[in-house]
Amino acid sequence: MGAPWDDQDPHPEHGFIPKLIVAGRLTGTLDGRPVVIDADEGGVVVSFTTVAGAWAAKRSATALVPLLAVARRSTMPVRLNVAGLVALEVLPRPSRLVRFLVPRLADLL
Repeated sequence: MGAPWDDQDPHPEHGFIPKLIVAGRLTGTLDGRPVVIDADEGGVVVSFTTVAGAWAAKRSATALVPLLAVARRSTMPVRLNVAGLVALEVLPRPSRLVRFLVPRLADLL
């Protein structure tokens, strides 16, 4: 599989672990309502096109707390965008409205 490993590699980044960046877009539905998840070097943005779609996601938010804990350990910012009107911070520090709607997020602090 290519040239043999060279322990004396002259490249300045030799031996460093590459920086991994989550990047891409997922488009789908949650309870029949559209949702878009965008990821780039700035973090993850979950976008709902309507307030009703965001409200429907509230039921699933408690189940996502363990996944959010993993994102917090990896220092990945997570934000919610609701109908292009409101952007709420979920990680690294959940906004007051997010903590009020999903009290289990307080466990992440």
